[in-house]
Amino acid sequence: MLSEGNTGKYFKYAIGEIILVVIGILIALQINNWNEQRIERKKEQAILKRLTNEFRSNREQLLNKIESRNDIIKKCSRLLSYYNEPEKADIDSILTYLGSIVPTTFDPIQNDLVSSGSIEIITNEELKQLLINWSTDVIQLQEVEQMFLRYYETIYMPYMNEIGIQRDLGFSFWQKASSALLEARKVSNPIPGKSKISMYNKVILLSDPKLEGMIVWTMNLNTFNNQEGQTLMNRIDYILQVLESEIVD
Repeated sequence: MLSEGNTGKYFKYAIGEIILVVIGILIALQINNWNEQRIERKKEQAILKRLTNEFRSNREQLLNKIESRNDIIKKCSRLLSYYNEPEKADIDSILTYLGSIVPTTFDPIQNDLVSSGSIEIITNEELKQLLINWSTDVIQLQEVEQMFLRYYETIYMPYMNEIGIQRDLGFSFWQKASSALLEARKVSNPIPGKSKISMYNKVILLSDPKLEGMIVWTMNLNTFNNQEGQTLMNRIDYILQVLESEIVD
């Protein structure tokens, strides 16, 4: 074209070729971008489904912890009623209730989305923030649980030893220990019967102000724990609601 003096036609042809190449590159980039987005969304859906299963498991565990603490609260309430009406109490019931007061702690499944940076794959900003806050929410509950655990280990149980009813409490505990196991099965009581040397009877126990105070504080701490537990339960329910709205079947 140049040799024939068709410079204009040459440049038009060259520009046309360049435009076609550019369009081809843009189309290829767009296809590649679509493929990457499709892969990312597939990964996101897999993460969302995994998170849903994790939070369902966490919810079930937390519900069990709340129910266990409710049982402790009911037993404390019954023990305190014995202080008001000692004629309705019997020593076996008192020992059974005291022996079944055992701390319970929430230990949820924790994912590494935040620490690994994988959380950025989640497109829902509200869900992303809920997951970022989750660890803090769990720590807040666990700190409250640790209050009762420390109280139980440093004050409650040492006093049971001090007044000489630990063997009786151990025997009472193992009577119903199977309900606390991961797999329900019959458990042999390792404590060989109740203490034969303990001088404590219901009159002495129900006139002990220090023991009464411990029962009150145990009830307070477990009630406080369950208030925090219910708050966390509400948070789990909302996270599950958002997760399920993001999952595409």
